[in-house]
Order: sequence, then C-alpha cells, then structure tokens
Amino acid sequence: MTGMTIAAILAALGQHHGEADPTLLQWIMEALSHILLGTLGFTELTIVIIIGIIILAMPALIVIAYWASTRRAVPRAANPPAEAEEPLLRSE
Repeated sequence: MTGMTIAAILAALGQHHGEADPTLLQWIMEALSHILLGTLGFTELTIVIIIGIIILAMPALIVIAYWASTRRAVPRAANPPAEAEEPLLRSE
C-alpha cells in the first residue's frame, strides 16, 4: 500500500465514532447500581475486584489453553519409525 492509501484508511477510521448519549449512560449506571449495590448487596470494592478478576482471567485462560494444546501434541521425532520394530513372527 502506498502512504496515501494508509492515510486515507486512518482518516476514515478516525471519523467512525459515535457520540455517547448522557441520558442513556446515566440510566445504565443507575440500573447497574440498583441491581448490583441494592438488590445483590455488593459494595463498590467488590464490583471492582470481580471486574479485575474477569479482566485478568481472560488472558490467563488463553495462555492455559495454548499451553495445554501444545503439551498434548506429540512431536513426530519422539515416535520411532514402524520399520525399526522387529516382527514377532517371520514369514519365510
């Protein structure tokens, strides 16, 4: 790509944003506060800890899944070739 094309793509991406509706955001915050703080009885610190655990758990689970998938894969060099085994019965 040329420099002009990259600049056009970046300019187009910069123009695609939405304005936040303050009324909607206020309603969402009040609904979450009512549910989490009022109904369930969580404190603000508890909510921050839960969100922090979720944020840290996502990449940790990805690393664990990758690690588990690479440990299960058996390298081909570790398997001896089938010709190396001596047959039990020889047909002559």
